[in-house]
Amino acid sequence: MENMTKERLKVDERGSLFSRAKEWFNGALRERSEDGLALFYDLTLFAVGFLFSRCHLLFGARPLALALVAVLPVGVWSALFGVAIGSLTMGADGIIFAASATVTVFLRAALAFGDGEGRGSVFRESLLVRMSLAIIGGFLVAIYEILISSLTEASLLFGLSMIILPPILTFVFSGAFSAGIGADELIFSSDNILALAGKEEKEKYNLIFFRLSGLMLLFFVGLSLGGVDIFGISLSYVFASLITLLVAKRFGALHGLATGFVSALGISGTLSVSFALAGLCAGIMFGFGTGYALIAGGAALCAWSSYAGGLSGFLSTMPEYVIASSLAIPILKSVGKSTPITQSTADPATTSEDMVGTMALAYQNKYSGCVDSLECALSGMSAVMRDFEQSTDALLSPDDYREIVTRVAERFCLGCGEESLCTRESIRPAIKNADIISKKLAAGQKISDTDINTDTEFCQISGEIAEAINAEVAKREAQGFYHQSCNSADEYELICRLLNSARLTDDAERTVDDSLTATLTEILERHGFTGGTIRAFGERRRHFLVAGEDSDGSKITSPDLRRDIEAALGIRLGPAEFFRREKMVLMECEVRPKLSVQIATAARAGDENEVSGDTISSLESSDDRFFALISDGMGSGEVAKKTSEFVSRFLSAALVAGASKEILLHILNHAIRARREECSATVDLFELDLLSGEATILKSGAAPSYVKRGSSIFRIRSQTAPIGLLSSIDSEKIKVEVRPGDYVVMLSDGIADSMEDAPWLLLMLGESAPENLTEYADKILSEAQKNAKTGDDMSVIVMKIDEA
Repeated sequence: MENMTKERLKVDERGSLFSRAKEWFNGALRERSEDGLALFYDLTLFAVGFLFSRCHLLFGARPLALALVAVLPVGVWSALFGVAIGSLTMGADGIIFAASATVTVFLRAALAFGDGEGRGSVFRESLLVRMSLAIIGGFLVAIYEILISSLTEASLLFGLSMIILPPILTFVFSGAFSAGIGADELIFSSDNILALAGKEEKEKYNLIFFRLSGLMLLFFVGLSLGGVDIFGISLSYVFASLITLLVAKRFGALHGLATGFVSALGISGTLSVSFALAGLCAGIMFGFGTGYALIAGGAALCAWSSYAGGLSGFLSTMPEYVIASSLAIPILKSVGKSTPITQSTADPATTSEDMVGTMALAYQNKYSGCVDSLECALSGMSAVMRDFEQSTDALLSPDDYREIVTRVAERFCLGCGEESLCTRESIRPAIKNADIISKKLAAGQKISDTDINTDTEFCQISGEIAEAINAEVAKREAQGFYHQSCNSADEYELICRLLNSARLTDDAERTVDDSLTATLTEILERHGFTGGTIRAFGERRRHFLVAGEDSDGSKITSPDLRRDIEAALGIRLGPAEFFRREKMVLMECEVRPKLSVQIATAARAGDENEVSGDTISSLESSDDRFFALISDGMGSGEVAKKTSEFVSRFLSAALVAGASKEILLHILNHAIRARREECSATVDLFELDLLSGEATILKSGAAPSYVKRGSSIFRIRSQTAPIGLLSSIDSEKIKVEVRPGDYVVMLSDGIADSMEDAPWLLLMLGESAPENLTEYADKILSEAQKNAKTGDDMSVIVMKIDEA
């Protein structure tokens, strides 16, 4: 262990299509030669493909073979050969079925070559892709039938069946191949691999799906054998008897019962009960000996067959059961019976499972990064919002009360018959006493006619004015309370959504990624690291735990192993930690950033402003995301500056938590619109995931941004409104492709709203960029000042994307 090294590795370049095809073929030969069950497995798939190609379900459609070659992860070529032979034995009608299956398989092979990782006979497409390819194959058959038979009711029903059934059957069959259970493990292992106890929810789902999918496969195999007899012996009943006995021995009586019933159901609903009882009785008696189990199963089968079908039922099932029992005896001796693990000393596999399980539990318990960060962020966000918002102790300000008094008094005075007296004396009592009246209203008191005529008594409608003012104040206060209550309710809902998004993100990072775990298992096995335990966590921030027997540590610390993991997953691994327990070694590591960002900024205030209404900020969060922001406060001077600074400070406090940007914009919009004065601000937010390289730009009312790649320029623009202008946010999130060596340029609208407004910008971005980013940003700003058509504030951000 002292000599274990931790090296930085480079990703191997992918070879040509020819070299990948050669590796693919060689890998296929290696897999076939290394596995002792390979020949039996291939022959079985050949036979199943042959049978499925000749079995029709609805309206003459034969979708089983197409679904089989679409779903198989290994042995695809053997199955295709069987499908082709079986289809061609049907004469000219079978040619199109053979052709559609061949097209489907070759499309899968093309996808395997195209991803640069195809190896051996392993087809790596997602289930959705396999179902899509099954639809394509069925569509070819449907079109052929319509062209040959013209558009009739029969051909239409046939075509619809061939289009709809293959993808459905592909999904149904997929469960038998997605649980990661091999044929040797299924038959010869003594572990109860179908047990649900102690499994995670996803593992339980996969096992249940595996059981149901396996039963459906057995049902269709039995159905396909339904019309095949040899010297009066029904091969379907022989198959049902044989598979029932094998399952009953391996997994017990209840599984034997289900297998017997389903495998014979496609042949006879009545006699399927006979095979179910045979599986149940044989499964119970296998604990006393194979001979007792075979006799008990045969007795149960004969009893029910005779009861249900008389002598005919007995003769239809008993000879087939005897033949199946004879064939099963040598196989049953090798079949392992599921037993619980009772070893007094743990084997290496158990030890590695314990080591990984302990570390996995510790990782999952400690990981609540987003929720923890959000807790701190909310504290910072509340301080920012407190500084920004005006006092809301009163629903209406003193100025609001004075405006109500003046407006109501003006309305009554204009309609008063004694207006000439007020005009002659230049005194309007309510307006003259507006300050006194408004202070009383602000104190929560109602006013009366004496408050109107405090210094004068010649107003004849003072009572009516007082009542109107009281009514208007009550109305305005009710509206203000409703508005405030609605805002509070909306804000509480947004904060709940924010917390929920953080919780979901944490859950995703704590969850085991089964697909990634399977990929790592294949890579480790290629490097001779077998019998170990592997766990891969997370959707984005990948975390790996690997444990297994490695006496000198040379396998788990191999630079080639590290290089292959990085190449296969498209990631960079961080420094690994190693732990040893006797001969067992555990490695724990996670991904690290593969990109970094250099940034420079330049800004100046508009011609008529002492302070700029623009605010620029940038930050790198603890979860390896980089952000850059330009916010342009609408208007000018202090009000615009205060608004844009609020947007910047708020987002800077919140983005470190990995919170949902859309929800943050909603909260921002509420906060800005809650102010008494009109204000708004643009948001131009660039986000780069330093781990994956994915980049997005979020715009609300912002000017276009640009990605410069060599002499090529890509413009990112959006026609949206600033934050705070509308009751609901108007924003657009745009995915951007960036590579190492690219420049990202962000501008405020004071520099350019479009290329048409600033042709000089297009010319400048097309030229070679200076090595010094600060010089580049200053150069853009200087040229903008020379060509400025308005005296608006100007801000520039220039970023260069580099490899980490």
